[in-house]
Order: sequence, then C-alpha cells, then structure tokens
Amino acid sequence: MPLSRKLRFLIPLFFVFLAGCPRNQDDAVMLHIYHRLHPEIEAAVDGTEIPAAFLAALISLESHPPGNRDSRRFEPKVYQRLLEMKNQGRSFGRLPAERIRMLSDAELRELATSYGLTQIMGYHCLDLGCSIQDLSGEYHLLWSIAYMQRHYLSQIVKKDWEACFRIHNTGRAEGTTHRNDYAEKGLLRMQYYAEWEKKKGNLFAGFF
Repeated sequence: MPLSRKLRFLIPLFFVFLAGCPRNQDDAVMLHIYHRLHPEIEAAVDGTEIPAAFLAALISLESHPPGNRDSRRFEPKVYQRLLEMKNQGRSFGRLPAERIRMLSDAELRELATSYGLTQIMGYHCLDLGCSIQDLSGEYHLLWSIAYMQRHYLSQIVKKDWEACFRIHNTGRAEGTTHRNDYAEKGLLRMQYYAEWEKKKGNLFAGFF
C-alpha cells in the first residue's frame, strides 16, 4: 500500500484511539482497576445493593498504588487507643474490653493496621468474626462487603455515596477525610468506572 494511502487509513484510526483513551488520571486509574479486578468486584457485590462502581472507586482511594492487594497501613493513634483500653480500661468504640486485655503487643499492632484493597482495620475482625488473614487474603472483598453492610447499610440503601465514602474513611457521615477531595474523587471515579463497565473496558467501544 502506498504511503499516502496508509496515512489516510492510519490517521483516522489514531484519532479514534485518542477519543477512546482515558480523559485524565482519575479515568485512567478506573480503567486500570477495571482490567485488574472487575470479575472479583462484580462477584463481591453480586446480590447486594452496592454497585461495582462504588467498590471500585473505594479500592482506587484506599489501596496504594490503586489495586494493590498487599496494601497495609499501621495507625499509631489506633494502637494508642487499644493500649489504653488494655492497660487502663478506657473504652474504644464497641470493642469488647475482655478480649483486648488478653492480647499481646504484636496482636494489638495487627488490630491497629488496615489491610487489603479497601483497608479494613484489623480490629473490625472482632465484630465481623473473621481473622487478620481473612482481611488480607483471597476473600478480602467479601469481608469488605460484610463490613459495609454492617456499618453503613442505611446510606447504601439511600444511595448516599458521599456519606458512604466518608463513613468508610472516618467512621462518620460528616467526618473529615484524610484528604480533602476524598469523597469528591470517589464520586467522580464511580462515574468513570460505570462508563468503563458499559464499554467492558474497551477503548474502541462504540466506534466500530
């Protein structure tokens, strides 16, 4: 094929490719999450009122880098509260004091660490009935869904996703998130993910 004819064929194709590419970094992150985790995300939310887009956006905000299953973060302030609970009997949420008193320092540190794609705190194992290994293992997303349904089901039913993001990150619907744009980015990334779901992650969807 002569060069001029090749160019006439390739130039439109190039612009089609550009049109289908992610629009910005947030959009690119959600495309990455889609290709990396969508079957697991879809399986985890199946039968619930939680849309795949919410779980995907939460993963993009909580794991580092986005989609890293091995994400974990030790929280010194939580550890201090657990120490005070063990040694001084001070209450911390609804955690059972008798169980905390029996734990070693290493176990307290595990409870004061968040794990996995959605960074569930270790101490939630005490009310979820799971282990630290569950939070960091193969079925992490299923335990994440259980946590969400236990802690902010009413907001899920109302589809108040901003409140859901804030509760997940801070424990309160009006909580101040660790980054100012956390909930805003969550809502935006939900939209991007829903679009990639419709296109099945295909850059050329709708063009051919």
